[in-house]
Order: sequence, then structure tokens, then C-alpha cells
Amino acid sequence: MNISLQARTRDHVKTFWEKTQDKEIQSMFPSSISCLEEALTLFGNSLQNNATSYGKVILVDGLYVGDIWCYGIDATHEKTAMLSIVIFDKSKWGLGIATTLIPSFLDEVFHRYPIHSIGAFTYASNQRSLRALQKSGFLSLETFIEDGIKSIYLEYKKG
Repeated sequence: MNISLQARTRDHVKTFWEKTQDKEIQSMFPSSISCLEEALTLFGNSLQNNATSYGKVILVDGLYVGDIWCYGIDATHEKTAMLSIVIFDKSKWGLGIATTLIPSFLDEVFHRYPIHSIGAFTYASNQRSLRALQKSGFLSLETFIEDGIKSIYLEYKKG
């Protein structure tokens, strides 16, 4: 299995939006984006010089299967960002793709931005996500209930 990252395009954003409208996928990760137009606007913002988000698409054997990105990047005050990873191709779940990609993506983000830590949220029921984050060096800092769902906040500190 050849796993790689590639720059995102508008077409990727459209595909991602379509694929993540699946109810099972939506039950695995929180999202505040309500429509495709909003997703495309956020993508356009990520291309600006002062962008506060940065992401890549995930390819497995040349096929687009998901996205990994940082958002809420604060390189000035808090020196932190948030990580999100979504693999929308269900046939690729449980294969260690996130565990493989997270460390190299974190290295890239820390190289691009003068930040010291990256946080991540996951639903407590999403054990694959939780394990991938923990295997990548994230530490669980807080468990809480939001919108009736038990969630976990984790953090990774730079070297």
C-alpha cells in the first residue's frame, strides 16, 4: 500500500464534501461547515499568504481517500493549531493510514509555522482516531460532553 499526501484543489474539496455527507462518516467527526460553498470559501482562504489553515489530501495507491489539515493556526500569540484527519473511503478504515501520515504531516506543519503545539478533538467512541493520535504522540488532556457526545481533547507538543 503506497500512502502519500498531495496538495488540495477545488475538485478535492467538492469530492470531500460529497463523500462526507454519509451519516456514518458524519457520526465520526464534528464539523461546523454547513454547505459546499462554505467549504470552498475556506479552501480559498487556505491559499492566502496569511492563512490560518493548511491541508493536504491523502492518496492510497494513487486514489483520493481523505484529507488531513490544521486549522485555527495561531503563529503569533498562542503558537498552536488544531489537527483534523478524515478518511472518507470506508474500505481504508483500520489500515493504519492516519498513524502513518500524522507524524510526517506534523513535521511539515511545524516547519511551515512557528507554533509549539497542535491539539485535536475526537469522539471517545472513535477508537481508531484516538489510537492513531496517541500512537503519533498526542496526549489526552480532557474528556468532556459536547452536544451530548463524549469527546476527548488531545495535544501534541513540539520536540
